[in-house]
Amino acid sequence: MNTIERLITEQVLTWNKQKELTNKNKEKPFIWPVITISREYGAGGRSLARELGRRIGFKIWDKELLSAIAEEAGADEQFMGSLDERRRKLIDDFLYGSFMGSKHSNTHYFRSLLRVVHTIGAHGSSILVGRGGNYIIKSPDSLHIRIVRPFIDRVAYVAELEGISRQNAEKVIKARDAEREDFIQHYFKRDVNNPGDFDMVINSGVFDTVQLADLVLSGYEKKSGLAVPIINS
Repeated sequence: MNTIERLITEQVLTWNKQKELTNKNKEKPFIWPVITISREYGAGGRSLARELGRRIGFKIWDKELLSAIAEEAGADEQFMGSLDERRRKLIDDFLYGSFMGSKHSNTHYFRSLLRVVHTIGAHGSSILVGRGGNYIIKSPDSLHIRIVRPFIDRVAYVAELEGISRQNAEKVIKARDAEREDFIQHYFKRDVNNPGDFDMVINSGVFDTVQLADLVLSGYEKKSGLAVPIINS
């Protein structure tokens, strides 16, 4: 069983569990809209995704998405990782693609990203972290959020998490933020820092992970009009 088949099989089990909860309430089964999470580096977007997934049983697509993209593209996962939320310069991409083949290019990565994310959106019941998901998923009921945090707080968090100095943490954060901003600008012609591109922009320096999840689920219910079943409280 390949990567995408395995991930879909896991998701089917989650859907069945959610349908059981829905049927108990005598409601008609339906596809739960996707939640997308855009995040500043070190703002805690991944932790929020895990908390949401734990509570409502939605499939989390973060690093798992990279495996699915590589599988769909028929390319090496390590290579695809080098393009994940970043892009190679045009001349480098042309030369690399010339030697390694079209599967090893920015364009091929992006096309595979679009196909995989559209598939995720069609199945629903998922939390998509980064990769411009809010610009790809067009469902009017899906919730698109962005998690931000004061720079000084992110520096302290990344320094502790990665066991590096604050000076190096600053460099890492600035580099990753710049890569993500460039990725969104290049492929979607949008400014990731524009709050109007999201339904909610939340400061994780004010709210902890549990409180963030509460806010997101409240926003999800208000936008979709659906009372999402809580699997784990």
